[in-house]
Amino acid sequence: MGLHRVQQARRGICLAIAVALAGPFGGAVPAMAAAADGAAVAGGAGAQADQGASANANRVTPTNLAKVVVTANKRKERLQDVPMAVAVVSGDDLRREGANSFADYATQVPGLNLISSSAGQTQLVLRGITSGSSQANSSVSTYIDDAPYGSSTVYAEGSLLTPDIDPADIERIEVLRGPQGTLYGANSLGGLVKFVTAPPDATRAYGRVTTGFSSVDGGGSGFTGRAMFNLPLVQDKLALRVNAYHRDDPGYIDNVFTGKSQVNQDKVDGGRAQVRWTPSDKVDVRFSALAQSLSGDGLANTGVEVDPATLRPIYGYDKQSRAAGTGQLAIKYRLYDLSVNADLGWATLVSSTSYGSQKVSQDGDVTTAYGPLLNPLFGLANGGYSVSQPVSLGKFTQELRLQSPAQQTLAWRVGAFYTRENSSNHQTVNVFDATTGAPIALPNLADLAIGPGIFKEWAGYADVTWHATPQLSVLVGARHTHDSTSYTQVGSGLLTGPSDFTIRSSDTPTTFLVNPSYKFSDNLMAYVRVASGFRPGGANVGVPPGLGAPLGFAPDKLTSYELGFKATAPDQHMVFDADVFYIDWNQIQLTSAAGGFVFLSNGGKARSQGVEANWQYQPVRGLVLSANASWTDARLTADTPPGLYGYNGDRLPWVPKWNANLGADYDFPLGDGWSGFVGASYRYVGARMTDFLSVPGPRMSVPGYHGIDLHAGTYVGNWTIRGYVKNVTNARGITSLASETIDPQGSPFAATYVPPRTVGVTVGLDF
Repeated sequence: MGLHRVQQARRGICLAIAVALAGPFGGAVPAMAAAADGAAVAGGAGAQADQGASANANRVTPTNLAKVVVTANKRKERLQDVPMAVAVVSGDDLRREGANSFADYATQVPGLNLISSSAGQTQLVLRGITSGSSQANSSVSTYIDDAPYGSSTVYAEGSLLTPDIDPADIERIEVLRGPQGTLYGANSLGGLVKFVTAPPDATRAYGRVTTGFSSVDGGGSGFTGRAMFNLPLVQDKLALRVNAYHRDDPGYIDNVFTGKSQVNQDKVDGGRAQVRWTPSDKVDVRFSALAQSLSGDGLANTGVEVDPATLRPIYGYDKQSRAAGTGQLAIKYRLYDLSVNADLGWATLVSSTSYGSQKVSQDGDVTTAYGPLLNPLFGLANGGYSVSQPVSLGKFTQELRLQSPAQQTLAWRVGAFYTRENSSNHQTVNVFDATTGAPIALPNLADLAIGPGIFKEWAGYADVTWHATPQLSVLVGARHTHDSTSYTQVGSGLLTGPSDFTIRSSDTPTTFLVNPSYKFSDNLMAYVRVASGFRPGGANVGVPPGLGAPLGFAPDKLTSYELGFKATAPDQHMVFDADVFYIDWNQIQLTSAAGGFVFLSNGGKARSQGVEANWQYQPVRGLVLSANASWTDARLTADTPPGLYGYNGDRLPWVPKWNANLGADYDFPLGDGWSGFVGASYRYVGARMTDFLSVPGPRMSVPGYHGIDLHAGTYVGNWTIRGYVKNVTNARGITSLASETIDPQGSPFAATYVPPRTVGVTVGLDF
């Protein structure tokens, strides 16, 4: 339906890396690798051996870059031993840089890009796997510890409402690039982002409080307060860790129509409580509850108006024109999870149970789209129109996993997974006076109750790793899934007509993984990874049966071929990893249009190929240099189905060919108990093409952009003082762009830019 489309609008390969196998990374042939153990130590100048350690212990300068432990393969492993492309961003580095959201650190991960229209409305893209900003379902999964979070379906805006967790008490963020269909299941076509929270410590009590202030160029000021406390309840057995935070993120966009300033400011509140019980060294039980809420009065009215011919702002880079009383957005995340790990000796039993909810309320202005058509029809001189849309999601998951010790010759794992998701999405078109916001009594224009959408998934998976020699290992895995969907829609109104129907569908996809790796030495590994992934199909949305649209849409699937290597210098002062990949993507789920209705369909094919590289070097104690870059060529290999105008050879939307990031951090002593640190980073995001059109015509090219961030600080006693400057050069990088009219080429367009230069300072106390 047209309403759905307007709302969505808001929002080769070379093998040259082989030469690097020679050089400074040689060493002794390793013994069989055992699973790493212990807490993660993330690389980088801000890395810390133990987040819960005392203030002085936290400030030990790292002496190497190799001791990074991750759980990407659902086992604890040293990062350089994991035979796939994994990036890690430490929580300490995020706090040093003043990072609050994906936009602050996405470019630190090779191959990760964002399509972002405002705070709380961001699509993650890995390795170019996206069909554009109107993509209905996410191609990147999100986990918080072992719990999947966010929708697996198209009924709750799963692509747009990616949970963006505040890094207040995050130990690290792991980004797994490439499909993760065997271990993590649906919606990990491009990869997975995993927030790993800091666990409770039953050995001692400690805490941390911080407060911060910020100011954005041409806008307002912001405030941040965070607190964390760890308390042993039973020495060495039971502990509680609690953190809480509040952020006032400054706004910088003014509404010239209403005269209100800084309409895009937002508030973020949240926290987490976690209890950890270790009755013996064989059993580990954790229960946690996480909450985060985001709200703002202008966030749903995304971007500023620009001329599509020149991409120049019509009112200014920090000005928009929106009807009164619109733009409200509120998002509430809640997650409760219980994990149990029991070492049986011959194997480990893992149980992960979670329930997550997500509630969204938004009211976006669509006056530019509907006003020119409806105001003359109803005889209104100043009619305003908005779409109010509450969305709710409840998701229960249960996973059971039994796995052998990692070091045995045949290391195996079997698991079972179940999820049930219930979502609802209610859309209503409102009519009001555009100047005052006062309601205008008119016949019902559109009222759609989309849902309940019930999604169920059962899956079983297994893999085995054969350590054929101390150097050669071969991992083979598979996952078989059965999912079912029931979708109900009830609607009425002049724009949509009546509807009342229920559609059901089911699928049984199977994914696989073949992953041999070879260790030339303890410091050098190469691997090949062939993996598949899928997104579930479902019952179609928006179109009553009998109007020619398919009743359902099938899963889309892809197969990825990857060759990579990971190297560490013998002195542990340099690490380098790189990979090349080629991905075939079939039966792409696309939003199509026919007869004034918008619906989902399968069609077309695409391929994405690329090169990714990451480097870190510590030339002297305390100084860490880093760089990463990715080249991605993602294109259609077949025309899109009727209703969209994408052609064989067209680039996929919003995928830059080039991304790059350079960084430097330096920790140094100052004497008399003082020490300091300074750092800088540079990022580059290349040019991107906009979405495929529903009418014939050329797509737009969005220019690339650069950005520079700086940070510095000092430690004295238990105190920490940090300062940062984001976007030093006030770069005007565009992160989303779409027409505000019902014509996808009509003027004006709405453009969202990266935030202007932001200066901030934080003061923290460890105790």
